[in-house]
Amino acid sequence: MRFVIGLLVAIAVALALVAAATRRFHRRIDGEARALLVAARAAPAPALGASELARLPPPVRRWLEASGAVERPRAATVRLKQQGAMRTAPDKPWSPFVAEQYFSVDPPGFVWGVDVKMMRVLPFSGRDLYLAGRGNMLIKAASLATVADGKGPEIDQGAMLRFLGEMIWFPSGVLSDYVTWEGIDDRHARATMRYGGVNASAVFEFDGSDRFVGLTADRFMSGAAPRLEKWQIRVTDWRTIRGIEIPVQGDVLWKLPEGDFDYFRFRISDLEANHPALYRDQPDALAESR
Repeated sequence: MRFVIGLLVAIAVALALVAAATRRFHRRIDGEARALLVAARAAPAPALGASELARLPPPVRRWLEASGAVERPRAATVRLKQQGAMRTAPDKPWSPFVAEQYFSVDPPGFVWGVDVKMMRVLPFSGRDLYLAGRGNMLIKAASLATVADGKGPEIDQGAMLRFLGEMIWFPSGVLSDYVTWEGIDDRHARATMRYGGVNASAVFEFDGSDRFVGLTADRFMSGAAPRLEKWQIRVTDWRTIRGIEIPVQGDVLWKLPEGDFDYFRFRISDLEANHPALYRDQPDALAESR
């Protein structure tokens, strides 16, 4: 009996430690997200005018028109909720996750906080950050032990590519001064982002209905020796949220010599532009907006 009581006490203490560490980690992420939103240049954003699309390649221009972004206010900040599943290797099981993400368009940046159940049991928390042209991926097991703390030129390039690709959720952002476009054909265009001494390019693909359907880029894949590999986003569903049609479901994969490694599946459940506050800071306003 004493053994059982001792075991129960140890489990309770461990759970309390994990809960406290999780709260501390989330407070850190919240602080970084609030700082990002405060630093965003949020001067009154004029509506995106049709005449501004003239410099874009035809498929990009048609996408913006079809999305409903034209004649609507430009996005200065963006917040979204996301869920899905991820895995760390082709032979590993999928683990469910929930995430929130906050963006600043000028200057470009994001903070992404995620909670994952590895093997549907072990809790992991993570934060991906892109700020001042630099990236940082921080992952903690049970919010206590640091599993990864990625930084450096390869991480900077990957974070920039992620920001560039995720502009599909705020289409007006593709007209930012740090992005240039090059037409390829009627359904493809190359975007190049230059910021903070880092450059990254990706090819955007659109379908016959002028919807964004995918992106391909050369991105550094993490490992003992990071190497450039083909990285791809594929979209499988779209929805109009607050007047703009955006991709809401898809997957992310590496196109490797040994075969495709599909490692991330996402679905967007909410997205809002120009509301520079964390979801938890204004729950009543969020409920009313729905």
